[in-house]
Order: sequence, then structure tokens, then C-alpha cells
Amino acid sequence: MNVEKIPFRGFDERGEVRVYYHGILPHWRQANCTYFVTFRLADALPAGVIREFEYERDQWLLHRGIDPKLLNAEGFDWKNIGVQLPKNDQRLYERTMATKLNKYLDAGHGSCVLKRPDLAKIVANSLTHFHGDRVLTGDYVVMPNHVHVLMRPINGFELEDILQAVKSFTANAINRKLGVNGPFWMRESYDHIVRDPEQLEAFQNYIRANPEKAMLTSHEYLFQNATYRLE
Repeated sequence: MNVEKIPFRGFDERGEVRVYYHGILPHWRQANCTYFVTFRLADALPAGVIREFEYERDQWLLHRGIDPKLLNAEGFDWKNIGVQLPKNDQRLYERTMATKLNKYLDAGHGSCVLKRPDLAKIVANSLTHFHGDRVLTGDYVVMPNHVHVLMRPINGFELEDILQAVKSFTANAINRKLGVNGPFWMRESYDHIVRDPEQLEAFQNYIRANPEKAMLTSHEYLFQNATYRLE
């Protein structure tokens, strides 16, 4: 258990927010926030599931008067679509996609190589490597084919840069151990700004319960819990 109390500040409705899209999901950014993050192995979602996600995304846009063909337009910027959508619609889309995503991840698709304790340990060590320097790492669980973690970027570092460092290092290290090449993680991660202490507790409970929900034995996952203090 991490005995350090990690400072927590909820989402500020009046504060500056940046929203961008990278694939299926919107990504919200606000300074000094804590994020619930999920990233997954490259083979964790079957091609058919990804196509289903893309179809639902297109239908969701069409229903709101946005032509999904714009996604294939040369020079298209997802941010332009984000600006057209009310915040409530963006949040509804995020919740809907996240629920479907977690359902498929817990089904245990793909190679699930992170069941191996030595490989899961590489990921766990990487999650805490920059703790106190670039990020404050709270609760996490390393599952067989995905990772859930609570993170707060600090000292001017961006969440996407931290995740890129974690995913790049762990992919190279684990591929070497496995004697393979090629993509290890799926390119897009899911992240959600934690809005308030109640939602923080809900995410902590979700992380804690995830192994039991997926019916894993104690040696098939790695878990850390943390404590927080309000700013």
C-alpha cells in the first residue's frame, strides 16, 4: 500500500479545458487534475469489436448532424467536431464508449501476457518510476490484458507524454523478454478527469474490484491502493 497521501483536486467547471480526439474517444485536459486512465494490449480488442466501436461512433455523430465522412477528410482535425458538440453530449459519448470498452476488456480477449507476474511487474514499476517527478501515481491494477491507474501529472508534464513514456519502455522491455517484435499496446488510451471526491472513491473501488469481477486468481494481477488528501 502507498502510505503517502496524494493531493487531489476535482474538476473545475469554470476552469480552462482542452478537448481533443485521438481515435474513438475524446480526451479532456485541465491543469492540476487527477485522471482515471485505462490502456490495453494491442490484441485486447478483436477487430470486430473495433469496427463496432467505429460504427457506433459514426451513428452517434450522424444523430447529432455531423457527417462521419469528415473523419477521412485530408487535414481533418477531430477538435473541430469537439467544438460543435455540447459538453453533456461529449460526456455521454465518453461514458457509453468506456462502459463498452471495459466490458470487452474484462472478457479476457487476446494473449493476456500480463498474467505473467514478471511481465506485470515491469508495468507496475514503470507506473511508479516517475512518481513525485512527473506524476503522482495513485491506485492501479495491472490486469492480464489492460491497466487501470489513477494519475495526476505535475511539474508541467502532460498526461499523454507520461503515458507514452510508460508504454514505450514497457513495450520494448516485454517484447525483449518474449522474443517478439511489433505493437504491444493499443495506440489510444482511455482517460477521464476525476470530477470530485465521490467519483475518486468510485474509481478506487472499481480498480480494487476489477480482478474479482474478471475472476482472476491472486497471482494473475498486480494491485496498489493509495490514500488522498483534498486540496
